[in-house]
Amino acid sequence: YLAACASALFWSSYSVLSRRLGKVPTEAVAGFCLGTSALSLAAHLAFETTVWPAGPGEWGAVLALAAFPVGLAFFVWDIGVKHGDIQVLGAGAYAVTNPYESAKDDLELGALPLFLFQQGRLTVDLSGVSWRALELGPLQLDARLSPRIPLVDPDDTELYDGLDRDVGVDAGLRVGAQRGAFSASAEYLIDISDQSGGQSVDLNIAWSVAPIERLELEISAGAVWSDEDLSTWLYGISTDEMIQARAYEFGVSPGAPSGGVWTPHLGVQARYRLTDRTLLIGGLEADFYSSDITDSPLMADDSSTGLFVGVMRRF
Repeated sequence: YLAACASALFWSSYSVLSRRLGKVPTEAVAGFCLGTSALSLAAHLAFETTVWPAGPGEWGAVLALAAFPVGLAFFVWDIGVKHGDIQVLGAGAYAVTNPYESAKDDLELGALPLFLFQQGRLTVDLSGVSWRALELGPLQLDARLSPRIPLVDPDDTELYDGLDRDVGVDAGLRVGAQRGAFSASAEYLIDISDQSGGQSVDLNIAWSVAPIERLELEISAGAVWSDEDLSTWLYGISTDEMIQARAYEFGVSPGAPSGGVWTPHLGVQARYRLTDRTLLIGGLEADFYSSDITDSPLMADDSSTGLFVGVMRRF
């Protein structure tokens, strides 16, 4: 956990410093990658057992990882940070209670980057990519491409450590409206990465208030509907993952409900302005699970709570 927090600090510091050193050519990233590779090789030889890829498919996966999420991603990030129209950059840490049965840790900790890029109708931030398709008075319609990041994973349990949930990608639409301090939104998303194969609808209302000059609060409430496939991915166990007698697949297993499930949620977000450009942010959100969800053998609790704290700088 300390390593995760340190990584967030190092990455955000590197990004901010890169912004200030815009004259350094992006090609210098190749030197950073070579240095990282050398350190990784030394650590591998010292602490790990070498296992070579078994065939062309595994070799191709290794090369693709090197070329895209490592090599190309660093180059593109460097260009964007130095020359892009970035509004916000920062980092934060989160803590989430693990609602799964036999969880190895009751509290999951991690770190996430914070960023906001806006150019015309395009917005890119941690929640994904949005394209403003329509704006009519207080009403907005956005096309969405959003990552589905599981902050807790059944793989982190004693009994169900074979149920691995990877990051997925959803696509859909979001409709929002704002009047004064109140806002409301409805978002429809469907999995396009073949992770859950499911779809969801998120209904949300929020109220913003500034009790003192530097502090802004936003209180929100809503509910998320998840279809049978997504409910199984989030809260259940499919018959493909475990023998039928131990599976809890929504709409399939005996006793598991059909038609999807609703998950209510409440949240509060705070933004405190430390300086004209630097903000301290925090958030607290709670999800509440009905008996349709807690009847799953995977679930141990009827709610889960997440806390987020971070620092952002506006440019």
